[in-house]
Amino acid sequence: MGAPRRIATLHTLHAVDRQSTPRGGAMTPNEVLAVIRLRQWAADRAALRAAKTTDYEYQGCKVRDRRKADARLVRVIDFEKALSMLSEEEQGVLLLHYRESQIGKETAKALHCSERKVFYTLPQARKHLADALDRLDLL
Repeated sequence: MGAPRRIATLHTLHAVDRQSTPRGGAMTPNEVLAVIRLRQWAADRAALRAAKTTDYEYQGCKVRDRRKADARLVRVIDFEKALSMLSEEEQGVLLLHYRESQIGKETAKALHCSERKVFYTLPQARKHLADALDRLDLL
């Protein structure tokens, strides 16, 4: 059951991001994985910021497994290391588009540039992020 749901998510990701790629071109598999890692990082980062390090379920006296929280923290740190390899402009475009869900006009206004520049910078930033994640073996 898990595989069809994931495939549907990847197809949805292609459809949504096709609008932001030049001439409607599809993303490469590494770019799709990079975007998925970006979204996972945003969710993990939000959970850590909210101090929700583990899923609390009351089941009596039970020793907590701290490895789950440690793994989340390591994922966040590793992803931020890869993200820091990009230029500030590329980081801003990716974070505004994927984490803040801002569209072209809003992103361009926040970055003080034209929509056209955002339109061409986003695919380039995705490619550079995918390359950085691949170099660090995080894809």
